Amino acid sequence: MVKFRNFLFISIFCAFSAGCQQSSDVKKVGIIVPIEVKALDEIVAGFESSLQKQSPYPLEFKVANAQSDMNMERAIVQQMQAANYDIIAPIGTDATEMTATMIKNRPIVSLAASYSEQDRKQRKPCNIAVVHDEIPPATSIQFLHEVYPQLTQLVLIHSASDKIFPQVKETIAAGKKYGIVVKAMMAPTLNDIYSVANNIPTDTQAIFVLKDTMIVNGIATLEMAAAKRHIPLYTSDQGSVQDGAAFSLGVHEREIGEDGGRLAAQILSGTPACALPIVEMTKLTVFINKDAVAKEGQSLDVLQNVAGKQHFQVEIVSNKGGG
Repeated sequence: MVKFRNFLFISIFCAFSAGCQQSSDVKKVGIIVPIEVKALDEIVAGFESSLQKQSPYPLEFKVANAQSDMNMERAIVQQMQAANYDIIAPIGTDATEMTATMIKNRPIVSLAASYSEQDRKQRKPCNIAVVHDEIPPATSIQFLHEVYPQLTQLVLIHSASDKIFPQVKETIAAGKKYGIVVKAMMAPTLNDIYSVANNIPTDTQAIFVLKDTMIVNGIATLEMAAAKRHIPLYTSDQGSVQDGAAFSLGVHEREIGEDGGRLAAQILSGTPACALPIVEMTKLTVFINKDAVAKEGQSLDVLQNVAGKQHFQVEIVSNKGGG
């Protein structure tokens, strides 16, 4: 697992690589992580590995963890700006928007963010490349309905992040299409997840979590609530299933980082960030935690059968481990 290193420099030289012989100039790359969770570990690892392999220059990485503190996140961006980093790579929509607001004169590679082409066009000048990984709520709800066609009462637990509220509305609208009443319950802080989990209505038939970093950080609490009620905990990322959720429809987090590394390498080779097309993660996988499925009293066979019919890859994962 990658350990986030607050303001710690790690120099990675590729003097013996043919590609790095083009220049002896070390390029500084800053990665901004909003909070330490397994999914973001994988993104960082994929980004560093991919960029190291393809960069025409030796690299110096700095990975800074904002610890879910917006003031710390702002300070990190300011420090990277003052230190003239060659590329800054924020992870997530909130970190991307803050970085984009503050950084105008150097390339940004946004990882795992909801940032559209229209958003880029509004930038003067445009200096951002994007790996977009959000799965439309309608797609997630459709899959849930296929697995549980009798489900009518769904609780969506979400944070107070600005980027989440439009997705909450989309989830509620998607639920109506399939006769599912979606009750949104907000946990403003990590400490609130426990009380929210204990106040889930008794008629709830499933718990759903979007790709919502703060909520994912408390997924173990929600899994205990789901197991106690014998209802499924359905999420939107690989890491939350590794941390105890029953299943998710998502993408391999490492691939997000790898795609971002390829964008960064092209930028270092001279391609303007905004000339690069937004990368869309379209290869969806159903991640399943067999232990959690069993604790919740759900059917593994049904999950696998429906995933197959939808032409989704299926990957069985274990708690705190890979597939």
